[in-house]
Formats: sequence, C-alpha cells, structure tokens
Amino acid sequence: MLKKVALLVVGGVFASSALAQSELFKPDDLVKYRQSIYQVMSAQAKVMGSMAKGETEFDAEVVHERAQNLGNVAKLLGETYVPATEGVKDSNMLPAAWKDMDGFQDKGKAFGGALQELIAVSGEPDFDAKAARPAIGKLLKSCKACHDDYRAD
Repeated sequence: MLKKVALLVVGGVFASSALAQSELFKPDDLVKYRQSIYQVMSAQAKVMGSMAKGETEFDAEVVHERAQNLGNVAKLLGETYVPATEGVKDSNMLPAAWKDMDGFQDKGKAFGGALQELIAVSGEPDFDAKAARPAIGKLLKSCKACHDDYRAD
C-alpha cells in the first residue's frame, strides 16, 4: 500500500512538472528558443568556416571544440519543432518544411551525419587544415541545403 501511495505522489510531481513546462514553452517562446539555438550554432560554424577558408589561423583543437559545442547544442533543436510553432509570425521556417516534414528531417539527418563526421575526424591526432576543409565544407553545405529549401531570408 505504501508503494502505491509513493508512486502516486511521484507521478503527481512529474505531472506537475510537465504542466509547469508546458506553460514555459508557448509557441512564440519555442520559436525564440529555436532561434537562440541557431544563433549559438551559427557562431560555432562561423569560427570553423573562417578557419577552413584560411581567413583565420587554423587551430585543430578549436575546430574540435567548436564541433563538439555545435553537437551539444544541436541536440536541443528537436524539442522546438512542434506543430504549434507553424503559424508563429516571427519564425523563419517556411511552410514548405511543414508540408515536407520527411524532406526536412532528411536534411536534419544529413546535417547530423556531417557533424558527427567532423567531430570524429577533428578528434584525430593528425587532424590538420587539409583534413578540416572537406569536413567543415560538408557540414556547412548541409546547413545551406536546409536553408535553401526551408528557411525564409
């Protein structure tokens, strides 16, 4: 009997937590949250891109750290793409993404694959600018592919 009471109390606490979180994540808030994540991702990508282009000095450790940062923050995106955000005025997401969710998700998977490859190769002891250019390029092209089809300017 005591176990049942404890389970009910714990269940009630989790239900209250979920209810409180739903109040925090209104559609407008989710779009702002998503855009904030993309701002962090963009900052990481810009540093790596400038190194790949030779605009700034190449540093393998920095590329690896930035790639890992990107990977950590990208994990948060999934919780921001919910149907309730479809009509949010300030969203940069085109209606095409909602109409072609399979294609949109495929682009996300391509990004994830390119990012995992970059994280792996940038962690190798012999990682250098020559190895970085194609790996970073693949990642940035995966970003652009999604933006071209599913992001408003």
